[in-house]
Amino acid sequence: MATVFDILKETKKDNCGRCGFPTCLAFSAAVHSGAVAKSACPFMEADDNEEPKVGQRVDPETALARQLRSKVKELDLSKRAPGLGGKVVSRDGAPVMQLHYLGRKVFVSSEYVSSEQGEELETRDQILLYNYLFFGGHGPLSGRWVGLESFPNSISKVVTLKKYTEDKIADAYKSRIQDLVADCKVLGGEEISPCYADVCIVVPVLPKVPVQVHFWDEDQEDGFPPKVKVLFDERALDFLDIESLIFAAERMAETLIGR
Repeated sequence: MATVFDILKETKKDNCGRCGFPTCLAFSAAVHSGAVAKSACPFMEADDNEEPKVGQRVDPETALARQLRSKVKELDLSKRAPGLGGKVVSRDGAPVMQLHYLGRKVFVSSEYVSSEQGEELETRDQILLYNYLFFGGHGPLSGRWVGLESFPNSISKVVTLKKYTEDKIADAYKSRIQDLVADCKVLGGEEISPCYADVCIVVPVLPKVPVQVHFWDEDQEDGFPPKVKVLFDERALDFLDIESLIFAAERMAETLIGR
């Protein structure tokens, strides 16, 4: 039986939205669950005798998380842990992957994704962490920082990053540079220099997915609004796909602003 990722390979992977779903990944999860037919995508050929389940409504994010969870059992967590910057620990007698995610310990297994306190993470966070687990990671980060536009097929994604991460941080921390620094440090962030902005901070969203935030405060005298530029390690796509990378930055922004 085809997996969600087999179906995703058949799409254009450009998130055009013409199928009615926000992303090609969400559409693929819905097809896999039987909630919608492939023919709902104008760029895919329908399978012979495909019949979506009439009247069934499936949350595509929940369906995708369930699909990813089922695949964890096939992984050797101990072999993946070093490349992910995590470690395997025993919880309730079963091996689970322990990672640091946005400043807190989380545990990822074939049964759950939870905080250290046992609270289940939001479905979107689960999908991000499962994707990180499946990528597996390998080798060190490059130490070279680039903008999202430097990655392949990223032109349309730059607008999303600006709207949901850069602009939100800029608006929330206008005239509050020290608050931004303090909140980033709670997430494990560190100021760096030299810095060509008013402040530059590296936040480790995941062990191998650091995000560098450059913040220029507003200049009321010259009429310049606050501005933020987010950078990623040059090897970021060896650890997450580009959609997950953007979401990682977005969750960082939401976590900072929500403090």
